[in-house]
Amino acid sequence: MRAKRQPPNRAFSAITWDTWRATNPGRTLQSPRWYDSPGRGGKQVKGRNRFDFSGADLSGLEIYRAYAEGIHLRGTTFEGTHFEEGDFSRADFCGAKFRNTKFNKTILTGANFHDATFVNCNLNRVMLAGATFSVREITQTVVYGIAAWDLNIPPGTKQSKLVCEKSYELYSDIVARGTSPLEVDDIELAQLMYYLTDHKRMRQMLTLLNSKGVLLLGRFQDDGLAGLYKIRDRLKQHGYMGLIFDFERPDGLDFLEVVVTIAGLSRFVIADLSGPNVGGELSAIAGAIARPILVIGGNSLELRELAGQVQIVRIDRDAEIEGKLEEMERLFSARTAALAARGEPEAFEQARRTGRNEGAAKE
Repeated sequence: MRAKRQPPNRAFSAITWDTWRATNPGRTLQSPRWYDSPGRGGKQVKGRNRFDFSGADLSGLEIYRAYAEGIHLRGTTFEGTHFEEGDFSRADFCGAKFRNTKFNKTILTGANFHDATFVNCNLNRVMLAGATFSVREITQTVVYGIAAWDLNIPPGTKQSKLVCEKSYELYSDIVARGTSPLEVDDIELAQLMYYLTDHKRMRQMLTLLNSKGVLLLGRFQDDGLAGLYKIRDRLKQHGYMGLIFDFERPDGLDFLEVVVTIAGLSRFVIADLSGPNVGGELSAIAGAIARPILVIGGNSLELRELAGQVQIVRIDRDAEIEGKLEEMERLFSARTAALAARGEPEAFEQARRTGRNEGAAKE
């Protein structure tokens, strides 16, 4: 039996740009309400937005405080457009083209920018949290102040010349003045780079890492990495931030340099000596910095060689980690006191000897 054909849902017929524009002329649009999702009885509900401006040309417009949640803007052209505030959360910008366009404090949470392009734009303080940002390209664009939490950017996305300094200008205007702005090639790293150029914020960032970071070393094969993740989750319950080198090695640094760098930013190190390379990693750390090390397993010869350089605490199983955290804190505090006392030789030697003895007593 053939299914009975349903009549078209006229309540959800699209409202196109040409239809809306016919009764809303002008270059400056003040508080346009581009949202219509009628439910039963015509009451507005959360759901599909009837406004569909896909393929339209919105170039040259000034759009102030628009309400356009979930609007359809696939393949739309924005040339010299200005967005001031407004809510475009969950909007569909797939394939849209942005050129010489400015945004200011615009909400773009959860929007979809797949295959979109941004050239010579300004995304000043926009909210991009949770957005799909698999753009075709973003280049020569100011990204100062963006909120990029949980931004979905696939590997290989073309990003270049992203300015992370405060500016309301377009990229072309900035360089026309002969200015060389601070640039990055990754939108998610823009805020970090901005902090690194501000000595006060950089100090705060390093202090945060040094107060909470714990480098975790061990084997990755045979469920070893999963075990390190579990240790990281347990440390989180005690206010620590477990750091695991499970990412691709950065260009310009060898493997041991990366490990030593992360160790230098950490409060202490936890190392499972069942990992085939962990012994060499600990030797590199011990030769560069004096970080307390909590060792899981290992033999006395390995530990004796390390104990002459750093403070070592040994346990047999990772289940014993929580019981040693207080001791690791004491060792770290002793090292901090030693650093503070370097200007006073007697106090420095006493603090250094105290920290060394505490570690050696636990081997």
